[in-house]
Amino acid sequence: MAGKIKCKDCAFARADRKASERDWTAYECGNRGSEYYKALLNVTPKGEKQASISWRGCAEGRAR
Repeated sequence: MAGKIKCKDCAFARADRKASERDWTAYECGNRGSEYYKALLNVTPKGEKQASISWRGCAEGRAR
């Protein structure tokens, strides 16, 4: 889709210290205008942790 920034390339993706664990860093969306706001970006829909951000992104994203 045109105008979409992948979450892994987005300036709003940030570490979530409360959701992180000792050997795994959780990343969340920090864009209040996004439908993904506060969502963990490196967790699958089934709740499985992933090593990197894998979400597709949204139109409200901003490139780093």
